[in-house]
Amino acid sequence: MSFDCIGAIIDREIAAHSENGASFVITKDGRTVYDHSAGLADIENGLPFGTDTICRAFSCSKIATSVAAVQLIGRGRLDTAWELSRFYPEFSEPFYIRNGERCPSPPITVRDLLNMTSGIPYPGDSREGGEGMSDLWGRLDQSIRDGRSLTTQEFAQLAGKQPLMFPAGEQWMYGSSADILGAVIEKAADMRLSEYMKINIFDPLGMEDTAFYVPREKRGRLAVLYENAGENPKKSEWVNLAVYDHDSPPAFESGGAGLFSTAADYAKLGAELSAGGKGVISRAAVSFLAENGLDAEQRRTYDWDSVRGHGYGNLVRIMEDRNRSGLMAGKGAFGWDGWTGTYLLCDTNVKMSFTLFVQRCGASTTQLARNAVNAAYFSL
Repeated sequence: MSFDCIGAIIDREIAAHSENGASFVITKDGRTVYDHSAGLADIENGLPFGTDTICRAFSCSKIATSVAAVQLIGRGRLDTAWELSRFYPEFSEPFYIRNGERCPSPPITVRDLLNMTSGIPYPGDSREGGEGMSDLWGRLDQSIRDGRSLTTQEFAQLAGKQPLMFPAGEQWMYGSSADILGAVIEKAADMRLSEYMKINIFDPLGMEDTAFYVPREKRGRLAVLYENAGENPKKSEWVNLAVYDHDSPPAFESGGAGLFSTAADYAKLGAELSAGGKGVISRAAVSFLAENGLDAEQRRTYDWDSVRGHGYGNLVRIMEDRNRSGLMAGKGAFGWDGWTGTYLLCDTNVKMSFTLFVQRCGASTTQLARNAVNAAYFSL
């Protein structure tokens, strides 16, 4: 089994300026068997991109949040059938807006959060009812800039008073569910989300560079976030989803987007999940995590190009049809990506995981990730 061709693929994409820098890690049977990095993490200062380059994980954070939730389900501290109002009474009367009228919604459940069927939107949704959460995300951002940040739980409490986009459970919609789930985890575990993840996921797996902030002594390894690739990449001036480059623990810990990590560190989580669990999560829990949770009606709105051929549940996409997806991964392989181009895929069929990190705005699942993953499977 040789993965030499993958390095050539990555090098070629960097040379063509398709990406500024990248790091790719493969694990098998719970250990790293291949890694390759190329390009620069900081072009101005000539800092190479490596497996220890600290990156903004953005929505790849959702995988860790899902693992935390599934752990708590296995410990009897959480149940997918429980209503969100059990933890936050502010959600006891959920509602949505139609034609200017307030309409009652069924209760939002933990399962709705895990399946992205809660109806709680991300900011910027221009449809009727989306203004409330957009305003709340704006309020969160302003509170951080003012030095009086809302906490994770305060954000959830305020979200409970905002309109949903539709009756809970009606359809799939990518939104703020994982951030609310992070607040639920805090209540269920009786500790901060960061503390729970550190004790129950990061420390046991040796993920020493994964947290909701980058301490001062590690700032030299933090990649620059670029708006684009090419011969003249521009440093990003965006602040997306109130995720700032904190150098100390933030008050608001975003379960949907807030983690910082390295390709080497996140590959340790991938190794754990793809090998079927080694103590942090059980084989049964991994199987549960990688189970489609959407019914036929909910899947009508599950229509992104990046999820073609996949089911969805527990904040991850799950391979169902390799021909439709264009990926050689086995049936049931699961994972997610991030806005900055972070990517993790776990395949228990071959006990392998594939982690690719870049730092480019709006990248999500990159062509480089697809090419490298397919090359890896072809090499088996």
